[in-house]
Amino acid sequence: MKASRPSEHTGGSSYAAFFGHPGYRRMFSPDRLTLGIFLPLRSYRGDMSVLRGQSDLVAEIDSYGFAAVWVRDVPLLDPSFGDAGQVFDPFTYLAYLAARTRKVALATGSAVISLRHSIDLAKAATTIDQLSGGRLVMGVASGDRPIEFPAYGLEHSARAERFSLALSYIRQLMHAGHLDIDSPLGRFEGAEFLPKPVSASIPMMVTGSSGQSLEWIAEHADGWLTYPNATHTPRGPQHLAEKIRAWRELVPGGAFRPHMTNEWIDLVDDPGYPRTPLHGGYVLRTGRKGLMALLEAWQAAGVNHAALGIQFSQRPPAEVLEELAREVLPHFPSHEGPSAASAVW
Repeated sequence: MKASRPSEHTGGSSYAAFFGHPGYRRMFSPDRLTLGIFLPLRSYRGDMSVLRGQSDLVAEIDSYGFAAVWVRDVPLLDPSFGDAGQVFDPFTYLAYLAARTRKVALATGSAVISLRHSIDLAKAATTIDQLSGGRLVMGVASGDRPIEFPAYGLEHSARAERFSLALSYIRQLMHAGHLDIDSPLGRFEGAEFLPKPVSASIPMMVTGSSGQSLEWIAEHADGWLTYPNATHTPRGPQHLAEKIRAWRELVPGGAFRPHMTNEWIDLVDDPGYPRTPLHGGYVLRTGRKGLMALLEAWQAAGVNHAALGIQFSQRPPAEVLEELAREVLPHFPSHEGPSAASAVW
């Protein structure tokens, strides 16, 4: 029997809607902050060998009890940006990591949904979700690298509109049964999209503004991922708190939706080393005491998850991860929730 046409409303879902989602529940709870790790653990500088052994360390991240690992989506290395992201295709790599891990949430930070077709993105996402037992959390973005859009035959100036259309299309695809979808990005009648996600849906976290208003983000995002502002002074977390509060005041019905932020850190072995910005504030050099003070300030500001990138650390990644797990993670533990579904495919 054909299902009714999905509603055009694609508003974000509340905490209750994802209560059975293993990845979401591991990462998010009101008034608490958890920790994740951004990949790669060492930056690509023209030599792929820096990525060797990374999956072994991701398995360690899982066993240590971190809430999430994050992968970035960078189709092309633009020399003007000088950043290749985590190099591998994010969904292909997450499938590989799904087989190496058991509990850690698998997060995209962020999938550029304005570049690729929504059916292909949704197919990759729900496949990862099934392979991981329901651990996928999707950060989504409109894209910030102008070189990528003409490479895909698209207009960079249209990315904000394509982003909102793509988010709606992906959400409609996840409805049960046979679907009728009519979108500027594509249309079909009476077909079913497979596989479905393990839970009712996959959390979709909007990154930055993605070309949308704060009101739109409050209505349509399942959560919000933003840059942290300054991380070496108290004013940065204070400004972040103001931004989070303004967003949450616009969320329909006052429902809880999580906020996430991130920072690239150079964690030095001196615990008392002061928080010092490097590379124009892009990297924070700090000892663990300064890092913990920052995380506490973020938690007080309303941040629910902090993703740390360690690829610029001067110390070996295994050593940095061990210190974070031993000294920092116990103060910001991952949440207990439903176990990942059986995924013996």
